[in-house]
Amino acid sequence: MSTEGKQSTVGQLTKEIQNGLRELTARLHQLNDAVGSHLDLQAGDLELLDEIGRLGPMSPRDLVASTGIHPATLTGVLDRLEAGQWITRSPDPDDRRKVRVTARFDRAGEILRLYGPMNRSIAKLCASFSLAELAVIRDFLPGVGEAAATAGADTRSDDKGSSAR
Repeated sequence: MSTEGKQSTVGQLTKEIQNGLRELTARLHQLNDAVGSHLDLQAGDLELLDEIGRLGPMSPRDLVASTGIHPATLTGVLDRLEAGQWITRSPDPDDRRKVRVTARFDRAGEILRLYGPMNRSIAKLCASFSLAELAVIRDFLPGVGEAAATAGADTRSDDKGSSAR
């Protein structure tokens, strides 16, 4: 049932979910901006640092593939992160011509402290849902991420096609 007491359709609920995700994206961007300002990082820098931290040491080429960031833009972000001592770049042990980018976890406490209120709020919110509901939410989120990745790749592909014309 919707808040008006009438039965919702799949289309109505889908639109509400899409709007909720848009709102969530905006709020998370605001949070990342606020955290970044405390750390002298841009929101995009934090997102890239999170990607490196979650996925482990990786090459810049792998980062371009996983994030869709233009290689020249990526180089600038990596330069800022390295200058701030958030990452290290080192030769790849398997091919010393390549570079591996690694997050420096010795600084993670600074980030965790700033995201602490959000993490506590999420834990409190999750406590209000049943295990079955949490499982549905958990299973839903990767699909949203995959939809965004696919849409981003399609958009970048369209950009390349239109610039070639």
